[in-house]
Amino acid sequence: MRSSLSCEYCRKSKIKCVNSGSPPCSKCEKLGRSGCELTRPRVAVPLAKPSLKRKRTRSAARQADPVEPHLAPEVPQHVSPSYAVLSDPSPGLSVSRLSTQTRRRNKVDDYLAAIPTDVILKALNVFTSKFPELRILQPSLFIREFQSHRSEEAKALLATVLASVKKQPAVFSDTWASELPDAQDLACYARRVLSDCILQPPKVIVVQALLILTLFEWGVRDFHKAWMHCGIAIRIMQSLHSSRVAPFPLDTSYGSEMDALSAAVEARTYWACFIMDCTINSGTYNPRMLPKPEMQKLKVARPPTSVEFAFGSDTAPSRQISGDPGMPVTLDIAHSFEIMAEGFDINAQVMAFVFNDGRRAPGMCAPENCPWVPGSPWSECRKRLQEWRDRQHSRLHYPNNSVAIYMTLGFGETFIYLNLLYYQSLMLIHREYFPFLPPSADTTPQGPIDHPLLEAEAPPGWWDECARELFDSSDQVTYLLKEAADCGISVMTPFSGFCAFSACFGSLYVYRFPGMNFGRSPKAKELMEMGLDYLREFQHIWDLGGGWIKTIQNSSLLYERATSESRPYRGKNRFDFEVLHQSVHEYRIIDRSDLQIQQIRRAERDAASRVHVPTEGSSDAEGLVTDEQAVTNQFPSDLNINLEDPGLWPNWWSMLEEVDFAGGLTSL
Repeated sequence: MRSSLSCEYCRKSKIKCVNSGSPPCSKCEKLGRSGCELTRPRVAVPLAKPSLKRKRTRSAARQADPVEPHLAPEVPQHVSPSYAVLSDPSPGLSVSRLSTQTRRRNKVDDYLAAIPTDVILKALNVFTSKFPELRILQPSLFIREFQSHRSEEAKALLATVLASVKKQPAVFSDTWASELPDAQDLACYARRVLSDCILQPPKVIVVQALLILTLFEWGVRDFHKAWMHCGIAIRIMQSLHSSRVAPFPLDTSYGSEMDALSAAVEARTYWACFIMDCTINSGTYNPRMLPKPEMQKLKVARPPTSVEFAFGSDTAPSRQISGDPGMPVTLDIAHSFEIMAEGFDINAQVMAFVFNDGRRAPGMCAPENCPWVPGSPWSECRKRLQEWRDRQHSRLHYPNNSVAIYMTLGFGETFIYLNLLYYQSLMLIHREYFPFLPPSADTTPQGPIDHPLLEAEAPPGWWDECARELFDSSDQVTYLLKEAADCGISVMTPFSGFCAFSACFGSLYVYRFPGMNFGRSPKAKELMEMGLDYLREFQHIWDLGGGWIKTIQNSSLLYERATSESRPYRGKNRFDFEVLHQSVHEYRIIDRSDLQIQQIRRAERDAASRVHVPTEGSSDAEGLVTDEQAVTNQFPSDLNINLEDPGLWPNWWSMLEEVDFAGGLTSL
């Protein structure tokens, strides 16, 4: 009989709480989470129907007071009342629940008003190291601002930092982190404060808070809010910069004089807007809000080096950026933020190429646009990526240099990010010209097999080299994240998760179709399981992970069936599995698992209806592998899964905690 005894974390996550009857459960023990308490679910008591007399009383009260109940709760004075209602889905909530939300906000405000300085510094240190793309917080300036004024925007910025830090495994066992308010409460508090700040005179601190809030919301799959807040941050930053550099600014109240440290922070924050714009809009059909030509047109100073950001620059800020004539040929770790900004721009270009139909775009298969032709769009993108890599000092290149070295220097996560950007971009740009569903496990790469086909032949050895770069990039991403974990550096950000997902899919692909790398990937299965280990941990930190695991699992189902019983899939290509193909490329992952399964089932139904030659003495269904058989084969036999359960299919992947996922794939 199934026990109802469960801890609060497992109950909220809707996963099986494995325990011996006393805390901690196996999941909390594995993650080092304190405060595990086993309880039984509370049974809701049905409310009595309101009497007719009470109904009439409430009706009369509404007529006497035109203010609707959901607008009644108190709103902090620093928040715009109109936005307070719109920022959260509160109109349909009861007064008691809204009062609870108000109490939570007040609790967060009280905590931020009395937070010790040492906790602030610890949080800033964790945030700066774990999120290299947002190294925009200068500790001395922030502490000075926070201690001298404790302004509303400063508290909002700190709230976003604490919300992001609380998600990091590195602080799970720290007492100071366990005493922080809930991450969602911190984010909600920041939204309320920033809703009023965005219409005030522009401030860098507001931009920083919006950028960090954007990253947090992207990780929890609140994509619309993330996109809106990123756009607002960009507009505020543009307004502030324009007031400083325009010959005849519309508003002269801000002034153009800044000390060296403030100038360095402002320049880096502007480039952080650029980076977040690259990440938020890559892999979507939304246009970029802050393209690089605009940065150059507005003469934004190049990102300051690590030393300049820490102490300020002795010289006027340079308007040149990486890749411009006259810049240093070789950039080292001190220029890491500048290198990163250029890398994210290239990665966004690669993603835009893929999402704008890639080689299927009009004219892209013409002889002059084939990928091996110099000057073709693919060739120019690949050339830019390699030039970016070559401008870096060789000491920044993995695997020739280890994570451990940079960990001791305090740049471990930054070193990881720079190499993830290179290998992820290389992986995605090559994958566009490989078939999504090869005809057989022994098929070797010869270009696309579905229309439109390339209209020219590749030079000898070209596909061989493409395959080597594609699958070597996939391997390096997995090895890099594994080495980081072995060094005690837990890199768990939305971008690193997307890289791990892409690499895991690449390992799955070449494991099932070893011919696509000419048999040069003997460790593909091992690397795939390493990637799954990372994603399993990632999904408990950021909501994005769950969708990526489902996509990997459904891809595994498709590829296992296609290689073990090829007849139903003969002649099929990515158009027959377009939903799954789309999900493989998505940074903004959407749960399309039911549609993915439907397309796999449709392919088998189509094959069964086209070709069916029963042999003498055999039943009509004999020889056909049913969905139930294929799914059952992917799970350990001792699970006793009841396939008659309507809640199981196609949602069996949501019970990941009850399944030995690696073991399931091993049996494929």
